[in-house]
Amino acid sequence: MGSSDDDRTLELLRQAATGDLVARDEAWLRVHDEVLRVAGAQRRRWSGNWTLETRVLANEVFIKLFGGAPPAPSSRGHFFALLSKAVRHILVNYSEARAATKRGGGAPHVPLAEELGISLDPEVSDDILDLNEALDRFERLDPRAAKVVELLFFAGLSHAEVADALGISRATAERDWSAAKAWLNRELSGPATIELPAAASDGPSEESG
Repeated sequence: MGSSDDDRTLELLRQAATGDLVARDEAWLRVHDEVLRVAGAQRRRWSGNWTLETRVLANEVFIKLFGGAPPAPSSRGHFFALLSKAVRHILVNYSEARAATKRGGGAPHVPLAEELGISLDPEVSDDILDLNEALDRFERLDPRAAKVVELLFFAGLSHAEVADALGISRATAERDWSAAKAWLNRELSGPATIELPAAASDGPSEESG
């Protein structure tokens, strides 16, 4: 979403939350490129091990955000928080389905999975579930830093964008990320360690926090 039309996009999202299908469709057109960017980043993160294509993940995000009772974001930051949670939940759902299949149990229902032949490499699905469980534990210790992780890792925002979304300084966002990354890497230091990436580059850090 570009800053020049954020207000219009948010208004459309709020109208969509009331059941306005025209507003829903226009809102989706406005956020579609952003969602594709996020989906593409997740696809590249698990490159070579995942058959969930970028546009399929974007469509799943649409279902998650606009199916049923769509949310009414109060700000650009709130929208990205919703987006990051949607992506996280979709990845976890696919991973749980893959894990259930591996165990021979009944897999949870995942939209489009069977029709599109979507599957996750066993190691990738285990890594996603390990990260999700560790992040749940970390959230109980530091809710704000956990939100920083979600926005950086699942929405692919830069530190500056995370800071704007959460109403904190960029230096604070960077400190939260460093602390969270260290804690999560300790928790994930077993056989299937996940390499937590650096955030998107956004120039020199601020000094104030």
